[in-house]
Amino acid sequence: MGASQRRKGAAGEREWCAQLKEAGYLEAERNLTQVRAGGGDVPVPPTLYEVKRYHSIAVRRFLDQAQDALKRHTDCTRAVVAMREDGRTDWMILMRAEDYFALLALSRGLGWNLPKMGLEGLL
Repeated sequence: MGASQRRKGAAGEREWCAQLKEAGYLEAERNLTQVRAGGGDVPVPPTLYEVKRYHSIAVRRFLDQAQDALKRHTDCTRAVVAMREDGRTDWMILMRAEDYFALLALSRGLGWNLPKMGLEGLL
Protein backbone atom coordinates (compact mmCIF):
# COMPACT_ATOMS: atom_id res chain seq x y z
CA MET A 1 0.00 0.00 0.00
CA GLY A 2 1.35 3.38 -0.98
CA ALA A 3 1.77 6.40 1.28
CA SER A 4 -1.22 8.23 -0.22
CA GLN A 5 -3.48 5.24 0.43
CA ARG A 6 -2.25 5.02 4.04
CA ARG A 7 -2.92 8.74 4.51
CA LYS A 8 -6.40 8.38 3.04
CA GLY A 9 -7.10 5.36 5.26
CA ALA A 10 -5.88 7.20 8.37
CA ALA A 11 -8.02 10.21 7.45
CA GLY A 12 -11.06 7.94 7.09
CA GLU A 13 -10.37 6.39 10.49
CA ARG A 14 -10.12 9.85 12.08
CA GLU A 15 -13.39 10.88 10.40
CA TRP A 16 -15.14 7.74 11.70
CA CYS A 17 -13.79 8.35 15.22
CA ALA A 18 -15.20 11.88 15.06
CA GLN A 19 -18.59 10.46 14.01
CA LEU A 20 -18.51 8.00 16.91
CA LYS A 21 -17.55 10.72 19.39
CA GLU A 22 -20.35 12.94 18.12
CA ALA A 23 -22.74 10.03 18.78
CA GLY A 24 -21.48 9.77 22.36
CA TYR A 25 -18.75 7.14 22.05
CA LEU A 26 -16.04 9.35 23.50
CA GLU A 27 -13.62 6.44 23.88
CA ALA A 28 -13.36 5.98 20.09
CA GLU A 29 -9.70 6.08 19.02
CA ARG A 30 -7.76 4.69 16.08
CA ASN A 31 -5.87 1.46 16.64
CA LEU A 32 -2.39 2.80 15.90
CA THR A 33 -0.77 -0.64 16.29
CA GLN A 34 -2.97 -2.27 13.64
CA VAL A 35 -0.22 -2.51 11.02
CA ARG A 36 2.31 -4.01 13.40
CA ALA A 37 0.00 -6.10 15.60
CA GLY A 38 -2.92 -6.62 13.23
CA GLY A 39 -6.53 -6.04 14.15
CA GLY A 40 -9.26 -3.64 13.22
CA ASP A 41 -9.12 0.09 12.77
CA VAL A 42 -11.29 1.44 15.61
CA PRO A 43 -12.09 -0.78 18.59
CA VAL A 44 -15.02 0.41 20.72
CA PRO A 45 -15.82 -2.72 22.74
CA PRO A 46 -17.80 -4.75 22.13
CA THR A 47 -17.71 -3.48 18.52
CA LEU A 48 -14.67 -3.46 16.24
CA TYR A 49 -14.91 -1.16 13.20
CA GLU A 50 -12.96 -1.84 10.04
CA VAL A 51 -13.04 1.50 8.23
CA LYS A 52 -13.06 1.69 4.44
CA ARG A 53 -13.02 4.90 2.45
CA TYR A 54 -13.10 4.79 -1.34
CA HIS A 55 -13.65 7.20 -4.19
CA SER A 56 -16.72 5.18 -5.18
CA ILE A 57 -18.29 2.34 -3.20
CA ALA A 58 -20.21 -0.15 -5.34
CA VAL A 59 -22.92 -0.89 -2.76
CA ARG A 60 -23.77 2.80 -2.48
CA ARG A 61 -26.27 2.43 -5.31
CA PHE A 62 -28.13 -0.20 -3.26
CA LEU A 63 -28.50 2.21 -0.35
CA ASP A 64 -29.51 5.03 -2.70
CA GLN A 65 -32.22 2.74 -4.11
CA ALA A 66 -33.47 1.90 -0.61
CA GLN A 67 -33.45 5.59 0.42
CA ASP A 68 -35.45 6.49 -2.68
CA ALA A 69 -37.99 3.71 -2.01
CA LEU A 70 -38.33 4.92 1.59
CA LYS A 71 -40.12 8.03 0.31
CA ARG A 72 -43.03 5.85 -0.84
CA HIS A 73 -43.36 4.02 2.50
CA THR A 74 -44.53 6.68 4.93
CA ASP A 75 -44.77 4.16 7.78
CA CYS A 76 -41.04 3.38 7.52
CA THR A 77 -38.32 5.70 8.83
CA ARG A 78 -35.05 3.97 8.01
CA ALA A 79 -33.65 2.30 4.90
CA VAL A 80 -31.57 -0.85 5.35
CA VAL A 81 -30.00 -3.01 2.66
CA ALA A 82 -29.71 -6.71 3.44
CA MET A 83 -27.22 -8.48 1.19
CA ARG A 84 -25.55 -11.86 0.81
CA GLU A 85 -22.95 -13.06 -1.67
CA ASP A 86 -23.67 -16.16 -3.68
CA GLY A 87 -21.90 -19.11 -2.11
CA ARG A 88 -22.00 -17.62 1.41
CA THR A 89 -24.56 -18.07 4.14
CA ASP A 90 -23.94 -14.93 6.20
CA TRP A 91 -25.97 -11.81 5.55
CA MET A 92 -24.70 -8.25 5.81
CA ILE A 93 -26.60 -5.08 6.62
CA LEU A 94 -25.89 -1.68 5.08
CA MET A 95 -27.39 1.52 6.48
CA ARG A 96 -26.56 5.18 6.93
CA ALA A 97 -24.40 5.95 9.96
CA GLU A 98 -27.05 8.26 11.43
CA ASP A 99 -29.57 5.38 11.39
CA TYR A 100 -27.00 3.05 12.95
CA PHE A 101 -26.32 5.55 15.74
CA ALA A 102 -30.07 5.94 16.34
CA LEU A 103 -30.35 2.16 16.79
CA LEU A 104 -27.38 2.13 19.14
CA ALA A 105 -28.90 4.95 21.19
CA LEU A 106 -32.18 3.03 21.37
CA SER A 107 -30.36 -0.12 22.47
CA ARG A 108 -28.53 1.80 25.19
CA GLY A 109 -31.79 3.31 26.42
CA LEU A 110 -33.34 -0.13 26.70
CA GLY A 111 -30.29 -1.54 28.46
CA TRP A 112 -29.43 -3.72 25.48
CA ASN A 113 -26.13 -3.84 23.69
CA LEU A 114 -26.95 -4.43 20.04
CA PRO A 115 -23.42 -4.99 18.74
CA LYS A 116 -22.69 -7.70 21.34
CA MET A 117 -26.13 -9.25 21.63
CA GLY A 118 -27.28 -9.22 18.07
CA LEU A 119 -30.84 -8.78 16.96
CA GLU A 120 -32.14 -11.87 18.81
CA GLY A 121 -32.84 -9.71 21.86
CA LEU A 122 -35.11 -7.45 19.81
CA LEU A 123 -37.28 -10.13 18.24
